[in-house]
Amino acid sequence: MPHSVMLSVWKRRLSRAIGTLGVLMAMPFFVWFVLGWVDIVPSMVDAFGVEGLRTPASITIGGLLLAAIGFHDL
Repeated sequence: MPHSVMLSVWKRRLSRAIGTLGVLMAMPFFVWFVLGWVDIVPSMVDAFGVEGLRTPASITIGGLLLAAIGFHDL
């Protein structure tokens, strides 16, 4: 296999792994938000307080940014 093809395959796998990592980072907080909204679990506001929402929000946004970077060219 030529070097450029191997590099392309490696880049695609790395991009997919970064995108998957981003989705996995964002998914728990998204699921918690939905379940808290329908009162199955305590809401994030109850758990973190209004000012404490920055932490799960920043993790979720960071995960979504990673997913966007990872999956942008697939």
